[in-house]
Amino acid sequence: MISREACSGCHNDFYNIPGHAIDGKRCWSAKDGKMMTRYQIGTHTMPASPGAFQQVRKPSCYHRNGSAYYNSLPDFVKLADVIGSAQQKRAARSRALPAKPGGA
Repeated sequence: MISREACSGCHNDFYNIPGHAIDGKRCWSAKDGKMMTRYQIGTHTMPASPGAFQQVRKPSCYHRNGSAYYNSLPDFVKLADVIGSAQQKRAARSRALPAKPGGA
């Protein structure tokens, strides 16, 4: 079951308020949802531009107005261009390292 904290910001989080859910307890998706790595993009963002997608950890049932969540990246997106991906973090660290003295 998905924790209430993980549901924060979801469009259906309203149903996690006691008395608002159909069964009186939780959102109907919380029982079967799974926490997973997903790829978020704003609805008005050009998907082909570098940095358009952000790697996030969200429930499989999570959705929010103004954003779309993909379980996998489209074929044309390079993982290195995804904000928050391990490859993107490594690339940023290597760009930030100072040059070694003596040109080595």
